[in-house]
Amino acid sequence: MPSNARIGIVLLSIVFAGSVGLNSSAVTALAPTLVTDDNDGTTSYLRYDGTSDATTAACSSGRRSQNEPTVAVDPSDPDIVAAGSNDYCAQIVNGEVWAGYYRSNDGGATWAHSLVPGYPMDTSAAGAASPTHGTCAAAGDPTQSFDTGGRLFYGFICFNRAQPTNGSVYVATYTNNGATYVRTVRVDRGTPSTWGLFQDKINVTTDQTGGSHSDNVYVAWATYPGQSANNRMMFARSTDHGATYSKPIAVDKGLSEKQFADLAVGPDGAVYLTYRTISHQPSTSDAIYVAKSTDGGASFGLPVRVAGFTPFDDRDYGSSAGCGDGPFACATGFTYSRFSSLSAVAADEVGVHLVWSGRTGAGQGKIFVSNSADGVLWSAPATVDAAPTGHQWFPDVASADGVISVVFYDSRGDPSYAPDVPPGNTAGGVNSGNVVDTRVARSGDGGDSWTEQVVSNVGSNFGWETHSSRRLGFWGDYNYISAVPGGVYTVWTSSQDLVPGADPRETGAADDEDLFDVYQPCTYVPNDINAPSYTSPTIDDPCLSQGGLDQNIYGARP
Repeated sequence: MPSNARIGIVLLSIVFAGSVGLNSSAVTALAPTLVTDDNDGTTSYLRYDGTSDATTAACSSGRRSQNEPTVAVDPSDPDIVAAGSNDYCAQIVNGEVWAGYYRSNDGGATWAHSLVPGYPMDTSAAGAASPTHGTCAAAGDPTQSFDTGGRLFYGFICFNRAQPTNGSVYVATYTNNGATYVRTVRVDRGTPSTWGLFQDKINVTTDQTGGSHSDNVYVAWATYPGQSANNRMMFARSTDHGATYSKPIAVDKGLSEKQFADLAVGPDGAVYLTYRTISHQPSTSDAIYVAKSTDGGASFGLPVRVAGFTPFDDRDYGSSAGCGDGPFACATGFTYSRFSSLSAVAADEVGVHLVWSGRTGAGQGKIFVSNSADGVLWSAPATVDAAPTGHQWFPDVASADGVISVVFYDSRGDPSYAPDVPPGNTAGGVNSGNVVDTRVARSGDGGDSWTEQVVSNVGSNFGWETHSSRRLGFWGDYNYISAVPGGVYTVWTSSQDLVPGADPRETGAADDEDLFDVYQPCTYVPNDINAPSYTSPTIDDPCLSQGGLDQNIYGARP
């Protein structure tokens, strides 16, 4: 079937109680809510049509990992909130991660759960029609946005870990305020070989202005040619509600690695694309850029270098892939999930607002902000707050009702904080506790001053070894916040439901005692923490569904 075949079947149109109030500028705060409920003993996950299969049944009680969350509030009804994540529940049946889809009718108080159609072993009509089906086994890097007509656009990448890699960009369309799945379209194709093209880190936004480009869909991502770090920042648009997408264009300039695309649309319909450059050699630098389009995404002006900065990156503590046990151990002795500095952008009647994570001169990880009236001339970077301790990272920004909102992780409550120690570690590389909070900073004066609140009700630690055969943590690469008139909602990854434990492969040596092990009553074959691979446990083993991998997505309305 063609990739834009329409299959319109209602997804779980469950009406929940509660209301935010349409177009209300006074939004009542909502306490943290579990978005990804994979341990309720019922069929909490269903297919797009309300039925179940082996994958969704396993997802409903698998207690597996979810991370890298996204969220979108519907501007036509702020009670409708859509969210997504890298959802590892599908591993139990399919062996791989997939794009999870969650939807709330009551402002984020309760949620319905599903997967984007097209996953391996998806025998539904929509799954068979999806261009992902039979092409790629793993899906992730989720991103979402509603248009003004209640259509939701869910972007993700889909790939294989072995050849043919086929790392490609896709966008799924849902109508009926996100309740009805329509189609999935491939926006840009990767190649079978890792020496060809691989697409990564997609971002989707829509024009909600009501102007001449209203309801356009905009997509940006990084494309990597082979093994080169001199990659491109790509962009495409849809002017027909996601049925087709334009030929991708390159937006960046210069030789360097570019990553973490983020998009925003101003009240006049101008499109802003920000990204970060990563220094790997003397001729490149760590910097934040913004490119602007004034013709609905048909073309972009040259990117503006907003600021050079000192990044707050994982590589400063031992490895750019994170540090853990066995082959993932680092000479520094620390244990942590990977993280990198990234930028995010929002636009409103006041101007354009850019945030990113970086280091101060004292080495502290901080959230920086710069504002612009036109996206060309930018204010000097300032920090969102002056907290003297703790690291901050993974910011996202949104603006509505005259208020700019920034979400980020914050470890100022870590008693072991030091600039040269990664979050959640002591100086000796031992777990310092669930010391990472999720905070939201808000500004009502165009970004000149900020107030903060902690939105998480339980702290987290992102060193827990949930991945790579339970020897390395992975807690995602970003958070999201969404704001429309009358509604704002944010999501984050939490370790609060994870069950700590001991690793049966460890010998009791001093370098084993990092206290980042998760509960795993498994028999490992071979029983060697340094083994390159294991014949047991397999990914579907019930011993892995006992809580040790139970990362979850939480959300709140600040």
